[in-house]
Amino acid sequence: MVTYYGLILSFLLSTFFVFDEIRLSSIVIWLLQILPLLLFARGLYVAYLRSYAWMSFVVLLYFIQGVMMAYDAERLWLGLIEVLFCVFLFLFLILFIREYRKHYQVPL
Repeated sequence: MVTYYGLILSFLLSTFFVFDEIRLSSIVIWLLQILPLLLFARGLYVAYLRSYAWMSFVVLLYFIQGVMMAYDAERLWLGLIEVLFCVFLFLFLILFIREYRKHYQVPL
């Protein structure tokens, strides 16, 4: 869960780093960035296996965004931080799915 919240906070930092002052537009952009993550929040807390599976697909899209952001010299560190959070979140999601299925003997 640390990587999940870290990814949300990295979006907060990257959004307000791009827009130097806090305005309604920057808040709306941040909310649009984290909305797909928030859609899976309930399923992650309840340990709904399909939420973990779909969340792993969504995290890959954020990984692509982080790699593209890392190519910009001004936002290199923000992109790398986002990529690291995405990689670890993806790994933790896949490991959880694997162990959950092995322990409870349930299909996905």
